[in-house]
Amino acid sequence: MKARTLLAVSPNQKQRLLRRLEAAGLEVCLAESFEDAWQKLSLNKDFELLFLDAEVPGGDWQDLLEYVAISNQRCEVIVCCRVGDEKMWAEALQCGAYDLIAEPYAEQEVARVVAGALRSDYLRRFSRAMAARAS
Repeated sequence: MKARTLLAVSPNQKQRLLRRLEAAGLEVCLAESFEDAWQKLSLNKDFELLFLDAEVPGGDWQDLLEYVAISNQRCEVIVCCRVGDEKMWAEALQCGAYDLIAEPYAEQEVARVVAGALRSDYLRRFSRAMAARAS
């Protein structure tokens, strides 16, 4: 089964990252803008991953990440950016992202981050299910 992924990135980054995600075996749904990503997330709660560009057209990546958190979406968010420095990485994690990846989106790095994010999501869902059974 392929992990359902929403890719919300700027047009100039889309093809580079799309190839890497498909190579990692993900089922990718594209969002062309902040508004498009917001709508797809609000209508579909089946996404396991959200790749969110720090320069997503039409909005602020932090607002979309906050929406994911408060709407109880079950997807992990991975922030994408042109230059990944420590400040940006720390900001992404403080806002609730699982991780940050920077260009040139090396195939092994993308695969490592995807595997970790999917494992994290599974463990969180398992913990909730066990807590619900204990109640």
